[in-house]
Amino acid sequence: MPDRSHGFDDSSTGREAASIEDLIAAVGLETGRPVKSSGSSDKAESTGRTPAGVAQPWISPRSLAAEMELAADSSPVEAGDGAGLAADDSGPWEGVPAVPTTIEATGLPEAFLRELILKVIWANDRPSLTTVSNVTGLNMRVVEEVVRGLDREGLCRTDGATGQNNLNFHYRLTEQGKNAAHEALNRSRYIGVAPVPVNAYRELIRQQLAQFRRPPFEEIRKALEHLVLPPKLIRMIAQAFFSRRTLMVYGPSGNGKTEIVTSIARTAVGKVIIPYAIYGQGQLIRVFDPEFHRSRVALDATTEGPWAPAALRHDRRWLPIDRPVVVVGGDMGAEALEMTYDPTLGIHHAPLSVVAQGGVLVIDDLGRQRVSPKEILNRWVLMMEQGSDTFSLSTSEVVRLPLDVTLIFSTNLTVDELVDEAYMRRIAYKIAIPNPSRDDLAEVTRRFCTNQGIEWTEDAIQHLVDRLYVEGQPVPRGCYPRDIVTTIIDEAEFEDRKPVFDKNSIDMSVGLYLGIETTGI
Repeated sequence: MPDRSHGFDDSSTGREAASIEDLIAAVGLETGRPVKSSGSSDKAESTGRTPAGVAQPWISPRSLAAEMELAADSSPVEAGDGAGLAADDSGPWEGVPAVPTTIEATGLPEAFLRELILKVIWANDRPSLTTVSNVTGLNMRVVEEVVRGLDREGLCRTDGATGQNNLNFHYRLTEQGKNAAHEALNRSRYIGVAPVPVNAYRELIRQQLAQFRRPPFEEIRKALEHLVLPPKLIRMIAQAFFSRRTLMVYGPSGNGKTEIVTSIARTAVGKVIIPYAIYGQGQLIRVFDPEFHRSRVALDATTEGPWAPAALRHDRRWLPIDRPVVVVGGDMGAEALEMTYDPTLGIHHAPLSVVAQGGVLVIDDLGRQRVSPKEILNRWVLMMEQGSDTFSLSTSEVVRLPLDVTLIFSTNLTVDELVDEAYMRRIAYKIAIPNPSRDDLAEVTRRFCTNQGIEWTEDAIQHLVDRLYVEGQPVPRGCYPRDIVTTIIDEAEFEDRKPVFDKNSIDMSVGLYLGIETTGI
């Protein structure tokens, strides 16, 4: 995106169209009108995460008529300090802090709110107070208090209204206000939901930690029942996950380690509450990540959406989400361990340990990342024991954040190959996933053939097992039946016939799969 920190064209129309459209596209702000940006893309980077610095909006502004109708139907909120939880909590908003209705109650410096709202007015076409509230997630009273201050300073002016209520007044920046907005944009181009103070974040994480529900054994067992695993092994895995202490599963590749860890991670159901962003040491830290955070709020539901009466009693800077499950593999680099700073937008992005807050963080295939296992274990295992971590900011200051995360590793390496004993001692549970026995391999084959709709006989199953357990060949892995039967299906599709699981097709597929000569060719 071109640097538009200088040389803004503030003509009679407010500003140059290309400049505002490029900026809106860069920060992800929705203004209710179509925006095009040359060379932009809706897709995330190769990691699947939102491109660095993209600030997400609350929701697209509704029409003023709809806003007024909902505002009229909602119960008035008495001014207060916003501490504690809102009364009459229900639905997805239960547990979300009460709405702060004064600048002081937001926990944010007035100067920060002033700059954020200046940028919102600059980026929108004569926004109403409801639009500003919508974009920032701030209560209407807070927005009105800030806008009145801007008006007294000569930075903005009322520019007509569509009704008698203050909610319908539109605001525009004066020349002095435009200059102030440009200065604010030079410091940070973030335009979106206001952050929550770091102290409020710490307190809410503490409350949620006390309310965590551990998944019982039966739920974990059901999550693993599609896999062929010894009952004793399932019980060990269940106990480890139930404990919420660090777990490592290890063993040869192809035996289902990734499937095991992701399956048990999905049993961590429930709701957690996260902020869109955190404000600490004068810096904005973005937490919300659309790849990993699934909102529990239906935007189009009048009973639970952001404009529902229940939601208006809560602080919309927080978002109820499903308990997150963050899985990273070999593409993970050292940046995942630390705060990353985006100099274009002037904001920090939270590390994966904070993104996974309240949920599960799975590091799959440990040893293949772009950062050494020693660095990963030294940082994350220790911080999980302590329940917090300290992160450096671009200003050389540090911020300490609580961590409530279940940490799981899977690796093809042996325990001895990873790091020294001092590091491994910190991992409470180290569980080996063995190669399958003959009976296990036969059962895996039965299940896969049945799932694929392929008829099988015990003679054919035993023939496959005999062909795989041959001295001098690789030790069979749990993935062998799936891969070999899939090759049989490929052959049948190629010949336009129904797959047949018999000795001939087995011999052919085993030979192709293992790269060995088979008899009868």
